[in-house]
Amino acid sequence: MRKRFLRKGIIGTLLSSVIVFALVACQGAPGEPGLSGLPGNPGNSGPQGAPGEAGVAGLPGLPGNPGNPGPPGAPGPAGASGADGADAVSPQANVVVSKNSIAATGDSFSVWGSGFRIGEPITLTLLVDQDTEIILGGSVGAQVSANGSGAFSQGFDEISELGVSSGVKTIIATGEDGSRASAPVNIVANAATVTAVDTSLAAAASAVGEEIQIWGAGFQSGEAVTIVAVSGTGSDRILSGGTANASGAIVTAASNPLDAGTYTLKAIGNKGSSATAPLVVVESK
Repeated sequence: MRKRFLRKGIIGTLLSSVIVFALVACQGAPGEPGLSGLPGNPGNSGPQGAPGEAGVAGLPGLPGNPGNPGPPGAPGPAGASGADGADAVSPQANVVVSKNSIAATGDSFSVWGSGFRIGEPITLTLLVDQDTEIILGGSVGAQVSANGSGAFSQGFDEISELGVSSGVKTIIATGEDGSRASAPVNIVANAATVTAVDTSLAAAASAVGEEIQIWGAGFQSGEAVTIVAVSGTGSDRILSGGTANASGAIVTAASNPLDAGTYTLKAIGNKGSSATAPLVVVESK
């Protein structure tokens, strides 16, 4: 029995080998590939992979439009007050002389000032020329101090005991705190004659054809004044005119159209003031 089984197995194996060899030997050239089949259904998604490395940052975008401003916050508490600064020098200092013309000697006058610092000591001087400055009244140092409103008034018997030449000079008020003001004054050889107490007029003697110097005081501040030569024949002549300053004073010069003789000058203000003075005209000086 055992021998028959071995023979059948060997025979079967040989037959199979022969068949395979025959099939291989008889296989022809490969044919053309067939058409692609239809895609199959996608499979289920696999598990999510780990995140990759971050890429390079892109360029910044354009700024957006600003939003509407929010409501203002409540004001903060006021800070502590700082220390008081030094008082400034008054920029409005002013000085006025009671007379526009003052005799070189023996002629009293007053100087008024305003706009100085309260209590400021003030020295009043006469500027004679660029090299000479005289303290008024011959005193040493400040003659007066500004009052509680920054004003002062100081009288003098005369300009100075020193000889001062005639002509237009400058009176200077210099405060020790830096305030400074000035006013013009005309120095003459002889004092002008005052003809009235309230509104007054004075004129220097003149020669035929020479200029007439005329002064007035007691007018209202800013009053327009006309100077007239009164003629006995009824033909009055207007000589000059001007405007009274803040002190109510006026000084003017007029050409002389008059013949030798004695005349009455009349000053007529547009606010009601008036004054008269004699005028002497001579043939020649």
